[in-house]
Amino acid sequence: MVILGIDPGLAHTGWGIVETRGALCRARAYGCVTTKASDPIDQRLGKIFSEIARAIETYHPTQLAIEKIFFGENTRSALATAQARGAAIVACAQAGLEVGEYTPMQIKQAVVGTGAADKHQVIYMVRTVLALDHDPHPDHAADALAAAVCHANLNRTKELSRRAAGDKIYEAEQAQLALAREEAREVTAAATAANVARMRDERRRR
Repeated sequence: MVILGIDPGLAHTGWGIVETRGALCRARAYGCVTTKASDPIDQRLGKIFSEIARAIETYHPTQLAIEKIFFGENTRSALATAQARGAAIVACAQAGLEVGEYTPMQIKQAVVGTGAADKHQVIYMVRTVLALDHDPHPDHAADALAAAVCHANLNRTKELSRRAAGDKIYEAEQAQLALAREEAREVTAAATAANVARMRDERRRR
């Protein structure tokens, strides 16, 4: 599975491509789309759209992992992030990517093991999980890779749960079949015994 992680922002939109094979995760590429505050909003959003679309065309991801927006107290900043996020999602939607949305706390929990992890802990775990020989830079790209790793981990957990549930269903079905076979054997044995008894009675009467 090839996953595109995105850390949205109007000034900086980080992206990262992660490929998974079983439990193994490796980074294929990452980067950051930077726009200038002095540029018109349409040009800034257009650049985010086109560069994310170019990354999709180059690496062919099938899944998108993107951070949800945390509004907090800075509504203006959140609205700008929402615009950048929308531009990135449209590029992904046109390519048919399946979307996974995660809060920063969910990403930290999945990557580090605690939702209270700081940025340095996240970067360290991203580097470790992806077997990189350096810290991914800039931070926005590291956050994007973290989102992709989060998506990979949660998907793997869901798959393992589905398999476990499937195994339990299979075991239950096999137990039911075994019970049915045992009941059939008991019925057959009873019928055989009845036939034998009937034949003995008939012989005696003769």
